[in-house]
Amino acid sequence: MIATDPAPALVIEPMRPDDLDAVDEIERHSFKTPWAASVFAEELTREWARVDVARDDGRVVAFADYWLVKDEIHILAIATHPDRRRRGVGRALLDHVIALGRGGDYTLVTLEVRASNRPAIALYEAAGFARVGVRPRYYAEDDEDALVMTLTLR
Repeated sequence: MIATDPAPALVIEPMRPDDLDAVDEIERHSFKTPWAASVFAEELTREWARVDVARDDGRVVAFADYWLVKDEIHILAIATHPDRRRRGVGRALLDHVIALGRGGDYTLVTLEVRASNRPAIALYEAAGFARVGVRPRYYAEDDEDALVMTLTLR
């Protein structure tokens, strides 16, 4: 039997305007209250904002939206298309963002995550993030709490 790597050979690169439909589709499948495609289009115009996509054979299968704020990286969202989940794609994007931070002058990575999102929390904890606080009723559509998590880079 030949062993195969469950994670594809991904290409991670900055989102382009023609990726908006694919990112929007992933967003709609991933979040209770998805952001409009126009939000991602606006991110492309902001100096501090980055949206990177993971491509497999040219197809956008995941994205990471994050901000570079002074010496901190703030992750707004990491999402993977449902047909590619649990294959290491989200972890590859998270590792990419962390590596960017370690390679630059960044000292901290922060994020908020739904308290009920156990797969995401497990992903972040496996990468070394720690729970540092709670934002009560952070998510307006259902009043769910958000966990605040951080990863110290230096």
